[in-house]
Amino acid sequence: MDDLVVKDMKIVPCVNSKFVQPSRLQFNQNGINREWDYINVHDSVAALLLNTTRDAFILVKQFRPAVYMRMNRELNKQEGEDKSTIIQDSTSQPFKAAINDAVTYELCAGIVDKNIPLKSVMKEEVLEECGYDVPESHFRKVFSAWGSVGFAGSLQTLFFAEVTNDMKVNEGGGNRSEGEKIEVYYLPRKDVLAFLYDENLPKPPSLMAAFFWYLNTQHTSNNDH
Repeated sequence: MDDLVVKDMKIVPCVNSKFVQPSRLQFNQNGINREWDYINVHDSVAALLLNTTRDAFILVKQFRPAVYMRMNRELNKQEGEDKSTIIQDSTSQPFKAAINDAVTYELCAGIVDKNIPLKSVMKEEVLEECGYDVPESHFRKVFSAWGSVGFAGSLQTLFFAEVTNDMKVNEGGGNRSEGEKIEVYYLPRKDVLAFLYDENLPKPPSLMAAFFWYLNTQHTSNNDH
């Protein structure tokens, strides 16, 4: 993302968050008292979008602060700035990691924070992030799966939809009023495998799962016709 500018970074306490709420559960498991820290987060939806006009998948790219901070911690440890074994970001740690290294490739996705059908949530996200006005009937549910099971246990529902160029009504880019900056990225279908195995292109496991579902089902059936 050549025009991405991130500056004036600082680490502050997380209080009164609208998106994450940490808690600790105490319980007895098979006679042993235990504690488990977890966070409450929203469930989410995501869509694997195939533009059949361009024969390319539609992904999004955006700067992920959490990914950046993980990269920055590791870089500081390698350079001797941080010798702690505790996963904690010091307010005095230098920001050394490159901003663009934390730009990730993702499926179009969003949190479920409205009391409307999941397909309606997905339609809104595709329009907002990618600029395509896709009828809800085009979204086919693939599966729902639990994510971050060790500390969040949120449920993500994956959809698949084929779209065409004539469904594109704007440039997308996310909710600018909230400061989102999202880049629409077209991945040619022929390049999918090379993309998946390129670890220099940061991507979440949900994206990998969606593509392997496609390669094992839709891609095979399409080749049979």
